[in-house]
Parts: sequence; structure tokens; C-alpha cells
Amino acid sequence: MTDSATKDTLFHITDLHFWKVLLQPWRLMNKRLLGNANVYLRRRHDFHMDRAEEFARHMLKAGSGGILFGGDFTSTATDEEFLLARRFVDLFLEAERPVYVMPGNHDVYTFESVRKQRFERYFHDLIPEGGYPCRIDLPGGTPLILAPTVTPNFLSSKGRIRAKEVEAVRQLLADCPSGPILVAGHYPVLHRTHAYDSPPSRRLRKAEALHAVLGGTGQPTLYVAGHVHRFSYVQDPGYPNLRHVTTPAFFLKRRKEPTQGAFSEIQVQASDFVVYQHVCEEVWRRDSENPRHGHLTP
Repeated sequence: MTDSATKDTLFHITDLHFWKVLLQPWRLMNKRLLGNANVYLRRRHDFHMDRAEEFARHMLKAGSGGILFGGDFTSTATDEEFLLARRFVDLFLEAERPVYVMPGNHDVYTFESVRKQRFERYFHDLIPEGGYPCRIDLPGGTPLILAPTVTPNFLSSKGRIRAKEVEAVRQLLADCPSGPILVAGHYPVLHRTHAYDSPPSRRLRKAEALHAVLGGTGQPTLYVAGHVHRFSYVQDPGYPNLRHVTTPAFFLKRRKEPTQGAFSEIQVQASDFVVYQHVCEEVWRRDSENPRHGHLTP
């Protein structure tokens, strides 16, 4: 499924939200109390983990290329959830696919999970040396920059990128060779597109600074994110070189909606990107997507 003009192909999976209902009261003495209630009342009905392996097998047949996991492997960052997530990622490693990982806000859901470094323990062999931000060169030479955008919160779901991290991303971009660049973070830098409208409690802090750095590359740049559980592919309104993709949750089945799961396929060409959305509605289909224009806000 890869065009002969394609330099690199990258599949984007995000927002897996493996879940486990906790019954021990002593494990709910923090934000996890709210998260566990959300899992019990909503996520266990919407995120059908029993389909994860089936969907993975389909994805492996969809084409060759690396796999980028965009974060939110878990729902409340417990050991049980991370173990489920790691077993899932291992399916792709066993298929000898290049795998790239980054955390989502649910992977740092509590300050306790950050203190115990659960994400780092379960994915230690896949985290780039030196951590995030980092640059990885795909097999065809396309730079892939992974930007850190997550932080624990007491109540909200806000993301954060520090000034020093924005500067590090800027330097990584400046060192890239001429040609298309992929940048990925868990949070979008646009708070609103035709497909989603993020409330203030779910936005990325300092998004404007990262947005300006991405738009200042002067090279074709595609920013890839998750978090909003909606597919969106848009042309940036202020920077002609910049586009934005958000990928839906991998095996989310919303009530009253036909979609049962989705992922994105990104083909990098000599000076452009081709994006496909793979959607399961009883059967899988692959749709070619074009960037939309419209009123957007950073």
C-alpha cells in the first residue's frame, strides 16, 4: 500500500486506554478515585480491550512501516494497565516492526505513578536515550521529533511543555536536513478544528510557543497528536508549511456512533505528506484524506 514515491510510512496508534477496575480502597486515595469511577461507569463500556489483538493483526497487514504509539496506553496508570499495554506493544515488536513510544496524560495520571516511574519501567527499552524531546530518523531519512507534552495534575487534564523543552524542539528542528519533518506530541497544539473543540481543562499549556516553533521551520512539517479521540487533518491557518493530524482512539466504540476503532497512516513523500484514515465500522476501510481549511485557534 506504499506508493513508489514514498520515502517513509508511519502508522499512528494512540489513546489505547487499557483499563482495570480497582476494588482496593487504599489504592484510590488520590486522583485515581475519579479515574476509577470513570473506568467503571464509562470506559469499560467504550474501550473494548477484547478487540485489541484482532485490530493489531489487521494493522500489521495494512502495510509496512514503523508504528508510533501516541500515548495514553493506560486509563489510570496502574501496574495492571501498563502490563496489558506492554503485552499489546510486544505484538508489534514480535512482528519486527520499528516501534516508537511516548506517554500520554493518562500514563502520568497520578503523582504517585510519576514518582514510581511506571511508564519508564514498562517501556524502558523503547524510550529514546536521553528521553524527550528527541529526534529519530526513520529508515527513509525522515526526521521524527517526539515532543514531551504531559504532566500529572490534581484534577484537570491539562498538558504542559516547558520553555526549555520548546527550545530543545526548536534546536532539533533547526538541525534537520532539508525536506519534510514529522513532529509528534500527545496533545494537539490547535485547541479547535472542524472535528474537536478542547475545553480549557484539557488543553496544552504553552501550546502557542510550540506552535510558533513548528511554523517557523520553513520546511513541510506535519504535527501528529492524539488526546481528543477525533480524526482531524488540517492546514495551519498561519503557517503554509504546517499541517496537523489528530488520530482517534484505537479501539474506542462510541455509543450511538458506528466507528469501532481507527488509526492513521502517514506517507512521507519528497516534499509532501499523504494521510490515510483507517476506520473500522464492522469492516475496515482506508480513506485518503486531504487537509481541510477553516477557522482554527492555537
